[in-house]
Order: sequence, then structure tokens, then C-alpha cells
Amino acid sequence: MTKLTWDGDREYHQGVDRGVLYPTTGPGEAWNGLTSVTESPLESQVKSRYIDGVKVSASQPKGEFSGTIEAFTYPSSFYADVLLQKRAPRFGFSYRVMIEDSYEIHIVYNATTSPSRRQYQQRETSAFSWNFTTIPIDVPGAKKAAHLIVSASIAYSWTVQAIEDILYGTETTDPRLPTPQEIWDVVEENSILLVIDHGDGTFTITGPDDVITDLGSNTFEVTWPSVINIDADTYQISSL
Repeated sequence: MTKLTWDGDREYHQGVDRGVLYPTTGPGEAWNGLTSVTESPLESQVKSRYIDGVKVSASQPKGEFSGTIEAFTYPSSFYADVLLQKRAPRFGFSYRVMIEDSYEIHIVYNATTSPSRRQYQQRETSAFSWNFTTIPIDVPGAKKAAHLIVSASIAYSWTVQAIEDILYGTETTDPRLPTPQEIWDVVEENSILLVIDHGDGTFTITGPDDVITDLGSNTFEVTWPSVINIDADTYQISSL
């Protein structure tokens, strides 16, 4: 028997910063004055299956990602390309959320927005607020989605830096919104253990010498967290 215990460790989310708007055309723009992003996934209706009047199963498809953006100001492109247009184009945006001693980068695709109620009060600064909804796009190796999260506490530091260089720009490149495929490629390129499937039943594995051991007779042993044993003769291996 095991008795439950609670330690003093706590994982918490605190604050939002490094907001970036990615308009349909042109480079990304810093979203100064961003104060909050409220994530409110819209759940799909539960679908139930009945046989002879008896409920035998229930499923709920993944809901639509939506929410609310609040800010004291906004980038010029947001006003010109989104707020002023009768039929506003879709846009992307990103923001960073602090988690204890690390952070997460949230990347949102295919968003449309509409203004919500705004209240003016004497001697108080009034924030802008916009509700947004999204349409999911293709994500490599996963279901379609419009919201991706890069966790700096899980991903390698150099991988996070490479993604940030795309999102925030560098001295020689403009900030832009990478596709999910590009993010996947960055993760692959910066993996310590790299697995390349050649599509003909063969694959190549590249990694440190202490990870890949030649056992002879064209047999190799790979020791790495991304190796998952399925049964005695089958395993799954991926880049990490």
C-alpha cells in the first residue's frame, strides 16, 4: 500500500510578456502593452452512441482554441490590417508565460478577432479587449491545431534559442511566424539523437558514441529516452 504525500514543490504560471503580432504580410511586431491572454477552448458537443436505447459510448472531439486578448495598446499593423478591415484577415501571435524558473512560448495560428465590451472609468486607464477564435492547421505527426507550446523546461536550450530567433528576429533576420513543420524541423536539426527514416524500410541514427553501441553482425544497441520498447521484438525510436 502507498500513502499519499505532498511536498513543497509547486508549478505555477505567472505573468505574460514578449507578445508578438504576426500580420498576414510583413515582419512580426512587438506587442507592447499586452497585459493578458485568456485561453478559453470551446468544447465540442459530446457525441453519444446508443444500442437498443442503452448508452454504450460517449466521445468528445477536440474543441476549438479561442480566448481573449487584453492590452493597453497594440501594434500599428493590428489596427490597420485587422481592426479597420471589414473582413479582417487571419493573423498569428505569440506570447511567453513564466513558469517557476522557466517559461513557455505559446504560438497561435489562424486567429480572427472582434472587439468586446470596453468600460471607461474616471482617472483609470482603460484596457482594450478582443475575443479571438482560430482555425486549426496541419501539425506534423499530430492532429490539426492552432495553438502550440514550446516549453523551455523540456526542450534543449539551443532548440528554444533557434525557435526564438525565428519568432523574435535577429540582427540579420526579421521576426516571423514559423509553420508547425518549421518548428518540427528545428527540433529535429537540434536533436542530440537524430533519426532519419529513408522511407524504404531503412533508417539512419546519429548520436553520441555512448548512446549507440555496435554489437557486431549489423546489430546496434541504442540507449536514449526516446527509445520505447513495445514488445520483445518491437520498439519505437524518435529524434530527441
